[in-house]
Amino acid sequence: MGFDHRDPGTTEASWREAGVQDLPALGVEAMPAEATFIILAAHPDDEALGAAGLLARLRRCAHRVVALLFTAGERSHPASPTHSTKELREMRLREFDAALDLFDHERLSRRFVGLPDGQLDAFSQRIVDEIAVEVDQHQGHVVLVSPYSRDGHGDHEAIGAAALQLGREHHTMVLEYPIWYWHWAVPADEAWRSWSFLSDPANFDRQAVFDGYPSQVSALSDQPGDEAILSPAHLEHFRRGGDIFAVSDFRDGAAPVPGGDGSAKLHDASAASAVFDEVHVRRCDPWQVWSSEYEIAKRRNLLTHLPAVPYAHILEIGCSVGALTHDLAGIGAQVTAVDASEEALRIARRRGTIPSAEIHFVHATVPFEWPQGTFDCVVLSETGFYLSRSQLLETLEKIDGSTTVRFILVLCHWRGEIDDWPLDADEVHRICLGAWPHHRVEHRYQGGYRLDIITVDKGSRPAASEGHA
Repeated sequence: MGFDHRDPGTTEASWREAGVQDLPALGVEAMPAEATFIILAAHPDDEALGAAGLLARLRRCAHRVVALLFTAGERSHPASPTHSTKELREMRLREFDAALDLFDHERLSRRFVGLPDGQLDAFSQRIVDEIAVEVDQHQGHVVLVSPYSRDGHGDHEAIGAAALQLGREHHTMVLEYPIWYWHWAVPADEAWRSWSFLSDPANFDRQAVFDGYPSQVSALSDQPGDEAILSPAHLEHFRRGGDIFAVSDFRDGAAPVPGGDGSAKLHDASAASAVFDEVHVRRCDPWQVWSSEYEIAKRRNLLTHLPAVPYAHILEIGCSVGALTHDLAGIGAQVTAVDASEEALRIARRRGTIPSAEIHFVHATVPFEWPQGTFDCVVLSETGFYLSRSQLLETLEKIDGSTTVRFILVLCHWRGEIDDWPLDADEVHRICLGAWPHHRVEHRYQGGYRLDIITVDKGSRPAASEGHA
């Protein structure tokens, strides 16, 4: 997901017309008595935009609250001619403390982690560990409150993904608050319709909280590069009289399980290994890729339209039990097949290999782990929609860095209704096809699944322009 915070974005009037203020109220089960609320923020002001009403309610209910800040937001104005990164760091940390002081909560503590702004994707395990420290320190119920894991901003998504992972592991509730989603998304996106609304307590002054962050809501100076990050139009999204949360309740201890169509439901790739191991233990061929007429026809379509050139090394991302892997081995000298499930790879290895090709089955969770080699063909089939936007962008960067100057990219994904997955097929393909400006479409099919086969001439690395807050 790429966006620019300076763009006009979706107006608040559009969201209100679509019914954003009519969402169901957040249930009382989301605020259990004696619970400790751990408020996670990627940058100073995240909590003020996304969870200010919740913080005000928690003060009045005397809940224990921990605010965990991961960066100082020191790169909010990278082109500022008047303020250095060090000065911005000090300013924003002062604002964060002052904003929390507004809530005058005697049971509120705060901790600054100090990771680099704009680089949280590279610290996924550190983020999980820091949150786990707080979860382990507090007995009884814990509620994690985090930026939305599909917010479109890499830092926000890294925190959100970690919160969901810890929520699953510790069987607790996670409340995700969107920030930039309201800017780049449109009401036609169905995700928000399943969210919940928590109204502000009586006489709560949100403007006072916003005013606590002058470095973000006002210009640093009248010079270019010092413009306000949060425009009046964007702030309107947070004047609805309450907070909006995507709610994930893991308190019953139930891990994600295969859906009715045999698919594993995930919010992102972070928990893929355990989930897909469970899927393949229950059924040795959960998607019936060896026997289903649909799967066989899909592979036939892919292989028929793959350019007939000698492939030195093919990379398959998400190979499951290896049906497509063995077909690819018939046209490539070497195939590296990657999957997050060791159980799936064990089944795939039992099928044996084609003598004329060399197949390497690699246990790895993309994009956090990446196989060795230089590839002239990459196949991303039925895998991209398990990744968050930032994880998909990181995957594209790693593809770009491990392929020949000219290579074939194959994208193939089911187009059915998506439930609980970060992306759908069309979003995955749109992001991937936009990553390289110089490509030629060899074949495209759009039916029950979408298939795009392109030839890439690399002219630039995939990148996204993200807003900052």
